[in-house]
Order: sequence, then structure tokens, then C-alpha cells
Amino acid sequence: MGTGEVEVSSADIARIAGVKPTAVSNWRRRHDDFPKPVGGTDRSPRFDLGQVEEWLSTHRQVPGIDPDQRLWQALDSLRASVPADTALAGVGALLLHLHREPGGLDTGDPVSLLRRADRAFEDSLRRAGLAALADQRPEPVPDAHAAVLADAAVRAARQSGPRAAFGHLLGHLDQRAPSGSHTVPPELADLMVRLAGTGDTVADPACGRGELLLAAARDGRRALLGQDRDPASVWLGALRLAFADALSGGADLRVADALRSPAFAEGGADTVLCAPPFGERNWGAEELADDARWTHGVPPRLESDLAWVQHCLSQVRPGGCAVVLMPPGAAQRPSGRRIRRSLLRAGVFRAVVSLPPGFAAHYAVPLQLWVLRRPDRDGVPAPVLLVDTAPHEPGQVPAAAHVVDLVDRVWEGYLAAPDGFAEQPGTARALEVADLMDEDVDLTPRRHLPLPRTSAGDLELFAERRRRLEGALRALRTLLPEAPRIEPGGDPAGIVTLGELARAGSVTIRRPAPRRSAEEAVPRISARVVTGEDVVRGTAPSRADEVDADPMRNPPIQEGDVLVPAVARRPVARVATAGDAGAYPGGGLYVVRTNPAAVDPWFLAGFVTSSGETQNIARVSSSMRGQLRVDPARMRLPVLPVEEQRRYGELFRQVSRFREALLEFQEWGGELADQAVDLIAGQWETTDRTS
Repeated sequence: MGTGEVEVSSADIARIAGVKPTAVSNWRRRHDDFPKPVGGTDRSPRFDLGQVEEWLSTHRQVPGIDPDQRLWQALDSLRASVPADTALAGVGALLLHLHREPGGLDTGDPVSLLRRADRAFEDSLRRAGLAALADQRPEPVPDAHAAVLADAAVRAARQSGPRAAFGHLLGHLDQRAPSGSHTVPPELADLMVRLAGTGDTVADPACGRGELLLAAARDGRRALLGQDRDPASVWLGALRLAFADALSGGADLRVADALRSPAFAEGGADTVLCAPPFGERNWGAEELADDARWTHGVPPRLESDLAWVQHCLSQVRPGGCAVVLMPPGAAQRPSGRRIRRSLLRAGVFRAVVSLPPGFAAHYAVPLQLWVLRRPDRDGVPAPVLLVDTAPHEPGQVPAAAHVVDLVDRVWEGYLAAPDGFAEQPGTARALEVADLMDEDVDLTPRRHLPLPRTSAGDLELFAERRRRLEGALRALRTLLPEAPRIEPGGDPAGIVTLGELARAGSVTIRRPAPRRSAEEAVPRISARVVTGEDVVRGTAPSRADEVDADPMRNPPIQEGDVLVPAVARRPVARVATAGDAGAYPGGGLYVVRTNPAAVDPWFLAGFVTSSGETQNIARVSSSMRGQLRVDPARMRLPVLPVEEQRRYGELFRQVSRFREALLEFQEWGGELADQAVDLIAGQWETTDRTS
């Protein structure tokens, strides 16, 4: 960004104008006066934001860009030249300074203001006793970019107020974060604080950007202990607490890995709140094998979640409570049942609450809250409360307020009478520890809850499902493929393999990434992953996993990429949708990225899926059990002009829509059939109860 101006991508322009990205491509083709690229590449051009804003106001009657959006674009534009934590730290400190001294909004020199704000926040950290954190501050924003960034921050502060502008910035950051990254919505954070109970000192050993500590501050807790291994996250957490005036009341924030280097004394907190990183393999299993914290068993290498649980228990005082956000697998994986059994036997578990899929930001799995208590004396363990808040209608995400209210009411009822808690079929039940100590020690709430009784609401749901299925059937009829009629646009100029197209630069083929050993020093993040099975089944990304975070070695999937499983019963390909974008390819999945000016992705996906003799069924090698091992580089395409490819591609896209509708119809039909069986059985149960 040699000019110092703000650059935006085509996707950014689409968001600003409220259109689809394809519309921006059309504008570029149809309007000679559309702004020319000022950076990026031919495939991913970047444009000057000021020029784009002027063009939109002239041609599309789009009002001026919102200052909060402009601030995010200014920060995002610096990614190639300024580390993200540097830019965020500088903007955050400036907005905090403007929050504390509103008169700074009238300054004529934003750069000087940015420098004063940096120094002022560093000084406030030292006054709050956080000198070590102040010494670890990110580098200042370089002079070459400070003016644009500072000016955008001042504009946003004038429009929304400094605190709101900082909140909007963090909201954009959450959206950019990979799925599976550990951001906790405020409603969930407040709920975790209430489940933890009273106590002045709250610790979070994986505090990230401070969501849980901020919730504790809102609740009036005075001493906040936070630790995280990512310096940039801790710095942002300190800024958030400073906006809430919660730094000077006894906050202590440290940068270190809590499993390897605990910063706080054992038993030093009244309560612990934690949303630890999930599924880590390199968490220190070997070096920590003899650690004194593993009082309930040494966590297996693939059970880092249970290492975090035991660490949280070590941090809380005897009799204190810990609330930990956990992946659902931790409650049922066979490798962890020995530790779960020990925790149950010791009376550690108070409750397991299953949340709806999608309730926590960036998660498509039903996360759980484990409410734990560090025993302070021997005795008979109290019954364990099991709560399932997921709706019985698949695909629905209830309002956050509804989930929180449900858990609050159930928890209050349990605290009032743990031994006499009245079960709520399908929702909540309190079980004695002995009833959970079977061979599997599976603590998944739904497994232990009685089915909900038939009610008028169930019958209404059945009727609604039936109506929806009838509508899907009508829609399916309209999508039935016709015998294709396409006027040839000329004979193909030959056959070409994808490998040859890759050598010509028309496509790139990314092979499945090899699994790296835990010892390799590569940055890792938890993110959504698309597997070969997802592509074969036609489903959305099905799980989160730890992936290589280097954008050069392992870039995320983009909309329009062609996803090809390495092993399948027949060649399968899917054009990545907006729902796939941002996820990462799992093992066994090729990613083919096309240059749309040379190769249409739908044309490619259709032909590589074809099983005709002259097509790609012949370009695979045999594998075991009827599976085929696919090598996209050997797959063949007819050589056609791109306009002709798009005609074929549209036909392939229509077939893909039919296939998606067919899968959806099958899923909904299965739900209707399952509920019909439950309703029939429920009639007998109702008769039996009343006789």
C-alpha cells in the first residue's frame, strides 16, 4: 500500500453495496469507468476505496460508506504490510483515549493523537500493576500507515462513539476468525458467570480476548485473573477491560501457556471460567505426564480438553466452582471415560448442559457447559443435573435469550432441591452418580433424558413438517432434470487433463495436506473442516479440527473452488458454496481453484464427476472395498471456449440443485417418519400412564 490509501477487494465492494460478488464482476465488465485495480493480483484485484465510493454514489445511489465499515477496511488493508495485532492495538488504544478524553476528537493531527494514545495506555497498564504486559505491547503502527488508520478511527468515533466503534471492530474480527476459534457470545459468557456462583476472584486460564473476564466484571467481581498464550489476544482483552473500567480493580493478565506454565497459584480463585482450545495435539502431553494436577488420571494425548478441566479444578479453591465450555466428544469418547469416572466418583460434576448447535459463535456443533465443583470434604456426591437445550426441530437455532432463560430456570430449580429435582422430559433430569457409572460413562445429556411426552405442540410440529415436506416435493418436481438440449458451439479442440491445465496456470490443484507431527513448530488454529465424506454426502462442513494456520501453506477454501475427494465409490466433485468458504480442506480432499476467465468451475465439476467410458471413471485407480482412488491431475476435460463451458456449467449446476433438493427431501422425510413413530409409541405410553 505504497499510496497509504485504503484498498478493498471485490467481496468488500459487494458487502458495501449490498450485492452479490458476481454483480461486482458484471460492473467491471460493463462499465468502462469502474475504478481500475490498484493492487492485488489478476485473480484477486484490490481497489481504492475512495474511488469505489465515488463510483457507487454516482452509478448505484449508494450512500457514503459507514465510518465503522471504513475503519475495518482501513485496518484490513494493512494486512500485507502491518501485523494485525499491531494495527488492532494502535486503533484500540486510540479509541480508548478518545473514550476517556472526548476532546481529542477535535484534534487536527490524528497521527500525534495515535502516538499519545499508545503512550497513555501503556502508562495506565503500569499504574494498574501490569508492567509485564506493558513490556509485551505490539509494535507501534508505522508512520507510513498511521495517518489513514488514525483518521478512520477518529471518524468512526465521531459517528458511533469510541466504545461502540471498538465493539464494531471486534465484531468484524469475530466474523473473520476461522470457525472454531474461541469467541464466546456475551449471553453465554453471562450465563457461565451465573452458573459459577458467588466469589470475588475469577480466573480464566485461556482468556483469549477477555470475553469471560468482561462478563465477570459486569457481574461486579473485583479480582480478575487472566492468562493466555497469545500476546495479541491478551492485549485486546486488556483494552476491553479498560473500556469497562475493570483494569484498576485488581485485574492481573499474563501471557503464557497455562498448561505448561501456570501463572497463578493453585487454589487461588473462587471461581474459574474457561473456554479452552479444543482438540489440540501438541498441548504438552509428554512433558506433563507426571504433573501433580492430574489427580483424576493422566489425560491421553488426544484429550487436551480433559487436561484443561483438571487444570481449571486445580486453580479453584476447595468448595469453589468451575464452568468450562467443552466439545461434545469430551462427554463420550472412550479414551476419556477413566477420567470421567474418577470425576464422577469424587463428586466433581454438578451439571452438564448441552447447548444448541450454532449457539456459540463459529461453532456448528452442540457445545456443552460442564459445571464442576472442587470437593472440600468427603461425602456422598450430589445428583448430576443433565440439561439439553437443543430444539427437537433439526436445523433450528433458538434465540439466545430463550436458551439462557431455560438454563437459568432449570438451574435455580436444581439448586433449590438437588435430591428432589422434578425431571422435565426431553429437557432436564438429575441423576445419581451411580446411574451414570456404566461401562461407557457417557455424560451426553440427551442420552439420559426421557422422551418428551406428546403434546399439542408436538402435533403442530408434525403438521408443519408434513406441510414442509409437501412443499419440498412440489419444488423437487420443478427441478427434475430434463433430457438436456444444448446446441453444440463447435467441436472440442481436443482433450486436456487437469494436470496440463495446472501447468498452463488455468487451474491450481492442492493435494490433501500431509498430517504434520506434533513436534513441528507450525501455527495451529481450530477451524471448520470440509472432509471428503462431507462432499460425498452433500453436507456442510461437519466438524472442527486443528489445522495449519499458515495462509501460504494452507489457505482456506474460497467460494467457487472445486472440491474432489481423494477416495470415493465414483468420482465426486462439488463447487464450494458460501457455506464452505472460510473452512479448511480435511485430509483426503483435493481443492481445485480455477481461473474463471479460462475454466468454468461448474463445467469442470460436472465433467470430472461424469462416469462415461470416455470420461473420468477411467482416470482413477482401484482401491479396496469397492472404493476408487482419485487423482484430479489425470482427469480430462474437453477443450471448449469459456462461453461454451458456461453453457454446460449451467446445466451441471441445475443437476446439482436437484441433487441438493433430493438430499434435503430425504432428510426431512426421515424426520417426519421418525416423529410419526414417536407419536404412535407415545399414544401407547399415554394410555399406559392413565390406565
